[in-house]
Amino acid sequence: MDVTIQHVNKRFGQKQVLQAIDLHIPSGQCVALVGPSGSGKTTLLRLIAGLEKVSGGIIRFGETDMTHVAPNQRGVTMLFQRPLLFPHLTVGQNIRIGMATGRQQDVHEWLTKVGLTGRVDAYVHELSGGEQQRASLARALASGPNFLLLDEPFSSLDLPRRRELRTLIRRLTVAEGVTTLLVTHDREEAMAMADYVYVMEQGKIIDQGHPIELAQKSPFFGDGVYLDGEWYPLSDVKLVLRPTNGLQERVTITKELTQYGVRFYEVERQTGERLVVQTTETFSEKVTAYLVRKEG
Repeated sequence: MDVTIQHVNKRFGQKQVLQAIDLHIPSGQCVALVGPSGSGKTTLLRLIAGLEKVSGGIIRFGETDMTHVAPNQRGVTMLFQRPLLFPHLTVGQNIRIGMATGRQQDVHEWLTKVGLTGRVDAYVHELSGGEQQRASLARALASGPNFLLLDEPFSSLDLPRRRELRTLIRRLTVAEGVTTLLVTHDREEAMAMADYVYVMEQGKIIDQGHPIELAQKSPFFGDGVYLDGEWYPLSDVKLVLRPTNGLQERVTITKELTQYGVRFYEVERQTGERLVVQTTETFSEKVTAYLVRKEG
């Protein structure tokens, strides 16, 4: 089932939180909504789930207008930052709650799918954080949703568990044909999971495209550097391993940037000119600067 958001707005009192949002999620695909905290990502997710009411615009699931439909009638399930499991129930009982049949063999099948074989009778407090999130995923998908909403479900996990879980979610949602929306501020998560990415800032969509395309061209999503006020993707930049202008120039550090393990420094000459430099050394005023030039 595809999902279409048309010209959606949201106000809280006099504050405009979302402005003219247009977004499309093709059936069975995963779309990521990326942006800093306060950009409106979670508000949009809550509008889609029916937990908030729109101030204007239309939300469609397939050809059906769902804008004013109650949350429990939308066929939507959500996975949050923290696994919202019932602590007084076993893992199996938690999963069975949302299932249409509730057959015991179905519970075991879902536990196997999420890597929790044999934990059907375990209680929530007996599981690690990653295992609890896996149980939440099993419960969410076992209900047979039309649409899965992911609200930064990896943020409370360490990096290895985060990578394991996002790979698992991607594999299962593709296998089950579940349309998915991922809300995250982490570009790496969007790159790993999404078929398409929308970038949000201050309640607006400011960029969109396939992850690889955005990584190459988008100042809001991709890797790049600013030279003389203009943004260049790193694919268009050459790191020149020689002193600028053939001189042993001294520079003053203004900011350090680290991207994918490469250390960049934004520096300023005494003349006021700003440069971006790269070095494998710990930078100080006594180290010679190397200019990052645009290729060609």
